[in-house]
Amino acid sequence: MKKLCLYLFFIMVAPVLLEGQTKNMKTIEGTITNKMTNEKLAGVSIVVPGSTRGVTTNIDGHYSIDVQPMDSLLQFSFIGYSAQVIQIKNQTKINVALVENTTNLDEVIVVGYGTQKKSDLTGSISTVNIKELSERNVSSVSQALQGQVAGVDVSSSSGTPGAGVSIRIRGIGTINNSDPLFVVDGMMVNDIDFVNPDDIESMQVLKDASATAIYGSRGANGVIILTTKKGSKGDAVVNFSSYYGIQNAWRSSNVMDGPTWAYLRNEALIAKGYAPIVPDPSILPTTNWFKEISNENASISNVDLSISGGGEKGSYYLSVNQFDQEGIIKKTSYNRLSVRSNSTLDVKPWLKVGENITLLKTTSHMPPPSDEWTGPLLTALVRDPVTSVRNDDGSFTKSVFNDTFNPVATIDYYNNANITYRTLGNVFADISLLKGLVFKTDYSFEYTYSDARDYIPVYYVFNAQQNAISSLNDYYGKNYILQWTNTLNYEKKFGNHSISALAGTESFTDNYKESGIAVSGLPKDWDAITIDNASGNNSARVNGSYSQTRQYSFLARLNYSFKDKYLLTSNFRADGSSKFLKGKRWDYFPSFSLGWKLSEEPFLKSVDIINSLKLRAGWGQIGNQGSVGSYDYLTTANSGADYIWGGVLHPGYSFPGVGNPELRWEKTTTTNFGVDFSVLNSKLSGTIEYYIRNTTGMLLQVPTPGQTGIQDSPYQNAGEMQNSGIELSLEYRNMDHAFTYSFGGNFSTIKNKVVSLGVIQGFISSASFANMAYLERTYSGAPIAQFYGYKTDGLFQNQAEIDAQTAQKNVSPGDIRYVDADKNGELDVVSLGSPLPDFTYSFNASFSYKGFDLSTTFQGVYGNKLFNGPAIYTKSSTAAWNLSRDMINRWVGEGTQNDARYPRMAANDVNNGYISDRFIEDGSYFRIKTLQLGYSLNKDLTSKMHLSNMRIYLNAQNLLTFTKYTGLDPEIGINGPLEIGVDRGVYPQGRTYSLGLNVTF
Repeated sequence: MKKLCLYLFFIMVAPVLLEGQTKNMKTIEGTITNKMTNEKLAGVSIVVPGSTRGVTTNIDGHYSIDVQPMDSLLQFSFIGYSAQVIQIKNQTKINVALVENTTNLDEVIVVGYGTQKKSDLTGSISTVNIKELSERNVSSVSQALQGQVAGVDVSSSSGTPGAGVSIRIRGIGTINNSDPLFVVDGMMVNDIDFVNPDDIESMQVLKDASATAIYGSRGANGVIILTTKKGSKGDAVVNFSSYYGIQNAWRSSNVMDGPTWAYLRNEALIAKGYAPIVPDPSILPTTNWFKEISNENASISNVDLSISGGGEKGSYYLSVNQFDQEGIIKKTSYNRLSVRSNSTLDVKPWLKVGENITLLKTTSHMPPPSDEWTGPLLTALVRDPVTSVRNDDGSFTKSVFNDTFNPVATIDYYNNANITYRTLGNVFADISLLKGLVFKTDYSFEYTYSDARDYIPVYYVFNAQQNAISSLNDYYGKNYILQWTNTLNYEKKFGNHSISALAGTESFTDNYKESGIAVSGLPKDWDAITIDNASGNNSARVNGSYSQTRQYSFLARLNYSFKDKYLLTSNFRADGSSKFLKGKRWDYFPSFSLGWKLSEEPFLKSVDIINSLKLRAGWGQIGNQGSVGSYDYLTTANSGADYIWGGVLHPGYSFPGVGNPELRWEKTTTTNFGVDFSVLNSKLSGTIEYYIRNTTGMLLQVPTPGQTGIQDSPYQNAGEMQNSGIELSLEYRNMDHAFTYSFGGNFSTIKNKVVSLGVIQGFISSASFANMAYLERTYSGAPIAQFYGYKTDGLFQNQAEIDAQTAQKNVSPGDIRYVDADKNGELDVVSLGSPLPDFTYSFNASFSYKGFDLSTTFQGVYGNKLFNGPAIYTKSSTAAWNLSRDMINRWVGEGTQNDARYPRMAANDVNNGYISDRFIEDGSYFRIKTLQLGYSLNKDLTSKMHLSNMRIYLNAQNLLTFTKYTGLDPEIGINGPLEIGVDRGVYPQGRTYSLGLNVTF
């Protein structure tokens, strides 16, 4: 309460203390142009250094700014140009010609709770190319981020419209939650997919602890900072952009036609002494099940309209966006409607206030759950190709060959709608107390309401695929987040010294509430499906939960520069969290980083080829509370453990687990070394980084002895994990002529190692498949989630080879031979590779000439393994399900085949279906992610049309993919930290062709 009173008192007296600063103001105006082309530049930032006062140029490159008598300098900066600082003196009109700078060293970068010149950075911070980001016509910013930044892996576990993606900054850092922190206009949020890509002004990725420690326990897995567009002083500017496209799967199913499959099925039966099931396979029809569930030429469209402008005292930006995407699988779709408002107001020369508000509604229709038995993608691959989709009476068919679900029926009978309403916003005030001293207060809020419902009607396909009673599951979720941040920032230059200091406090509260209800016996009419219309109301099942997390923090940062070539940055944060018991709630996270601008030293000043060269080194430690539940330190009870006492049934509770009051944060310690450089007149620039990242106190559920009666083991800070790697980013730009071009790329290696699992002996098994076996193991000394199983060693060619071994029983020539390295008569279960890639990479290129522009992006991964789940069926020796086309290469006699992937056909076979490297495939791929060709109308023509700019373009997304993986898509993604690269019939990425238009009024 005392702190709150002090804040309120300070706000009340500040106007009185600072009113005198409004007197004797004068106005400076001018025009900003491109020095080379003399083109007027809109959106150039003009600020008074050390204050919050600033404006931007309008569409005609004009600006006007009020300055105080004490102000001596104006700074002019614009992305892609070298910044200029000019003395005001007695001038009232200052025109500036900016020079293009390919390295952008003077670009102002958004860092934690502030900004900094790119040339002064000492931590590992990468800037995302917003132009390339906007060229990807995808449903979310997260998807567009793929391949943009070295060390940032973005993978989608599903191509479903609106589906989430996994973002990992420098790999998987913990066995628990490895999601990064997202910061949008100062608001800490759990994702960035609510942001319209056209609203983004800049995006930075903070990768090492020296950069993220300012965010404390929430920045352990890296931080992505996003800033949205703001208005500028001058006439209103209207931007309209839109595109429309079609999508299809980039790869069709690689399974057999009806006659070929039936021929091999007969062969499998004959091999076991059975009669063939089909007398004449050649007359059989073919059903392409994948085509039957596909939504061909699925549409994707986007419409965006924004208005921005401003006057002498403020600016505004307002945008409306409508995005619609049909899925390439039937009955899947995603719709997003968003409205954003950003505004600032200069109330006084020393006081600026503003707000950022986003209103969002999303509606999605998801596919039925993908599993290894009934998922529609998997069953579309494995159902026999002979059976038709429907019977003559219109009902769905049952296969006469097996009990595989009819995937068209699965999709038809599954009805769902997920609607989310979301409001996010913040209000802020910047107060210039003294020259160079600024106080900022920022209050943000987020409210999310979700309504998800699944309805399944009464239906009958066959005994295994039926539903006797209609049902409705309705889920409601509410999330309310509040954050209040107060900071003081001071900047000062004296002689060869320059300092910037930040200090502040922050409070954070997260309230989450959910409830669900399930009823049965509903009408068939979708419009009438409500809980009240269920005949089974009296037996409705209801559930719900509530949780709250609170955190309070102190933060500080110091930037010091000597002679503008020796740099020091130090961060400190103290966090107290409600996720831990009193006495263990607070922890402290420091970081330090150094920079040395070698190119400013006399011995390199004369080397013309070197334009800039900087060495960086940093160390930092931060915590991770995302791996901890809100109440894991408590022992909680579960209802439903009813009991009989005195012949009467009483409601009871059970205690399946115990809490651990000793829980603390996981801690991540990172050491980082980097080199930034630009050469050849700043045309070639790049960054090289090396890092080591150690996570200690990793939270694990350590097993307890069975005699304790504890079902769910408590969490303990017991494990340790390490990531290390090299990152390389390069860019070459030539803008000296009418024909301009640029090339860029990034390359990253990530070496993951589980150092310790604490008191756990052996390994952690994960990712079971079809109740056959666990696919992955995590153990000390190896990367997380290694694939495990039998290793194949070709095929048995004759009986003599079978008789020469003892490990495999009941096998015949043509069956798979597995490795028994020590010849002890038992097959060896060994590591079959890691789902983590050896390295990731991306390339981009752009060209422009007289209004035409061409750009392309390539992205890929190398060295990872994938488990092809559908291949368990499609490469089965039994041919009980449809087969992969390459099974035509099966063994048919001694010497005809020795590749373990293609054993003989044999009904009721068991030996050839073991989990082995036969189903582990190379997941490397190289993809042409985007290809875009555009044309901008010349200025003479657009001016006659009363337009500032008009551009049309053709765009292709996921144009070509090169991979050895035989599944539908090599981009499998992560389904939890211990289930990586497991394909259970993944929804594939779509290939998109679109036509777009951008217009500025």
